[in-house]
Amino acid sequence: MTKPKSIIDFFSQMLSKREYFIPLIAAQYQFPNHYYGLTSAALLEDLFVDAAINFKNQEHHGLQLERPERTNDQNLTTDAKGEKGWDYKYDGQNYSHKVGSKVQSIALLWDATYELPEDSTYSYPSPIVMVLSNYKNKNATLTIENDEKFQITPLSQYRSKPLSQGQQLLFVKRTPNNDWELLEVIDLVGEQPGIDETLKLQNIWQKLLGHWSNDQAANSIEIFITKQTKKKKIPSDFSSKSVEIDFKALPGVYLFPKDSLQNVRVTKNNRAILLPTEKVQELMNSACTKGNFTYLPNWFTYFATNRSVDLYLVQRAEYDRLNSAARI
Repeated sequence: MTKPKSIIDFFSQMLSKREYFIPLIAAQYQFPNHYYGLTSAALLEDLFVDAAINFKNQEHHGLQLERPERTNDQNLTTDAKGEKGWDYKYDGQNYSHKVGSKVQSIALLWDATYELPEDSTYSYPSPIVMVLSNYKNKNATLTIENDEKFQITPLSQYRSKPLSQGQQLLFVKRTPNNDWELLEVIDLVGEQPGIDETLKLQNIWQKLLGHWSNDQAANSIEIFITKQTKKKKIPSDFSSKSVEIDFKALPGVYLFPKDSLQNVRVTKNNRAILLPTEKVQELMNSACTKGNFTYLPNWFTYFATNRSVDLYLVQRAEYDRLNSAARI
């Protein structure tokens, strides 16, 4: 695999592999569903960094990717993590990592005692990598070549509500040029058991394996559902065609360069210094325009279990390895 040109290119390569994409997108749903807010955010960050270090060790061993040191030469605990505004170092550059389920304000400094200057500006000491797990707004308009428009919703939104006859299942690819290509259209027909059978993971997986052939990136394909309508449908043979989709923000990994975070106007509450939602959206739009974004489709959220991995069993595995016959 070629050396990444940037940290976003690194994450894009990582998420292009199913063994990284699937566990990470499952966690984007499971952790917030099971853990409290700050705990969920911390665990998502740790999982993402652990995944990145594993990917680096397997594919790019020569790259530098490391966490802040937690102890100094005298084995005393340091305040490196968080205090200095960075969570990991990639290729010599410090980065701060943020996660969110929606486009909202970002805490830049967890210090309620910090006094802002009169102009309420703040300069952040490092670039920010932000992982957004959901689309902004649940619905979007899909426009096909004859300017017909259809309302679509990500499959992930149907975890708790049934699909019905008349709706359509769409396999859509996001290209490296940030265009959309409609790969396949499946009509949902028949009674509810038949529709549920169509949506079983083994059936969806088989479809995806076909679309992932020829080394297609795992994170390039999303599954959408059309809203039920009796007026019109997307022709089933309308495939491998370019379409337009107008979500205001896509789930994915965004990079906010350090220079875009200098002397920015911020707000403050009783816990932290905050980058306002409007500025976050502006930086996200800029990231997409400048190629500082990689897509994180969330179709697997539809199939993920409610609870995340049992942390005790993960720790127990370390104990079991101590007594493994392979160590004797």
